[in-house]
Amino acid sequence: MNLPPPPGHPLATYVVQVPKDQIYRVPPPENAGIVERHREAAKNKGKKSKGKCSRYLICIAIVLLAIGVLVSGAIAAVYFIFTPKAPNFTVSKLHVKQQKQGSPPTYDVTLKAKNPNEKMGIHYKSDEDGATLTFWTKNLGFGDFPGLEQKPGDDSSIFAIKIHALKTKAVPPNVQKSISDKKTKRQISLKLKFESPLVFNVWFLKLWKKDMTVNCAIRVSTMAQGTKILSQNCKTKLS
Repeated sequence: MNLPPPPGHPLATYVVQVPKDQIYRVPPPENAGIVERHREAAKNKGKKSKGKCSRYLICIAIVLLAIGVLVSGAIAAVYFIFTPKAPNFTVSKLHVKQQKQGSPPTYDVTLKAKNPNEKMGIHYKSDEDGATLTFWTKNLGFGDFPGLEQKPGDDSSIFAIKIHALKTKAVPPNVQKSISDKKTKRQISLKLKFESPLVFNVWFLKLWKKDMTVNCAIRVSTMAQGTKILSQNCKTKLS
């Protein structure tokens, strides 16, 4: 049994109106294909850009590697070609001067130098008191090493070293006998040592700086007139 609505609450009726210009449509299926193609094109473009960048980076790396190899090869070639070789020395003459017996003598030593470097010249810097002459353990005196410019491959440069005897020390007896005895030749063994800073150069380029030390073992026939070099051996060290 249906009961009537309560008084004061009448039944309501609702009407919904949709505007005629508001139309809802479903996009056609081909639109999805168009969107997908655009997406693929964008992806491919990004891949191509990345590929070009990678190729550029690889090319740059190859160029840098080639430059590095060339530079390393050039440095190695320069090092082997222009590595300094120590000059060679030979003692050619020894002349002793003494005003009177017992007075300090002067020893004139003449050396010949050979530059074994065919591409580099050598600049010998003078060194005050850079040369010493000894008899066994007795120091006979000091002398200055002269400066000199030597051309590449030159084997005829002459060095003249003047050794001045020490005024405060007497001449060793064996040396004095060899100087004074003009009839009997007395052989004497001596040691000559000299030092000099060196600069190896190619034209105006100063490539190397070295310190040179030369030790010569000498044996002479006499220290009087007519001195002859019986044997000599010079060793050069660079540092």
